Amino acid sequence: MRKLLPICICMLAFVYSTSTNAQVQKSDQNLGFGFDIRSLSGDGKQSNTNLFIAYTYYLSNRISIGVGPKFGWQTNSTSNEDPMTGETTVTTNKTSTIGYNAFLNYSFVTENGFAMPYFGGQFLRFIQKQPSTDNIVMNSYGVNAGIKFFITERLNVDNNVSYTWVTQETKTINSGGIPIELDLEGTVLQINVGLGYIIGRKN
Repeated sequence: MRKLLPICICMLAFVYSTSTNAQVQKSDQNLGFGFDIRSLSGDGKQSNTNLFIAYTYYLSNRISIGVGPKFGWQTNSTSNEDPMTGETTVTTNKTSTIGYNAFLNYSFVTENGFAMPYFGGQFLRFIQKQPSTDNIVMNSYGVNAGIKFFITERLNVDNNVSYTWVTQETKTINSGGIPIELDLEGTVLQINVGLGYIIGRKN
């Protein structure tokens, strides 16, 4: 995640050097693209990198709802205890994920015209594609906070941080005919960096 800091600083410096007077209007639609880096704490630690597409609709110039798909890859480690010997083994795997994100945000309109902070809630459902076992389905829900910088009246840079709680829908998986119990619940810290463009504006 430290590698993202120079990128964010450069984006901020560029945006603050520009002078625009654009923010959102009621019924605006924003189409966004970007990536995020996510870290899951708990017994089943994971680190994820995802690409996402996000569609946002502004119910007013402050309240927005959105949804979009996510595609990613990750490394994860799972601890398993042998009931006979009591020994714990740690297994590390590389997998891919697919899912979708839904969110509701409240924005703060600012006088400078190009910076628009916001906060809100979000829900994420994703499926981990396992190479040799059953797929794993998980849900997460929580809060996010970020800021949009408008480079032009329509083009914007969107940076945010989210903190969510993960719940497992899949409790066990079948690996070679052997059932394995999972414990992947925990909390997720996620950093998102993306570009967006206002579409559908009439004026």
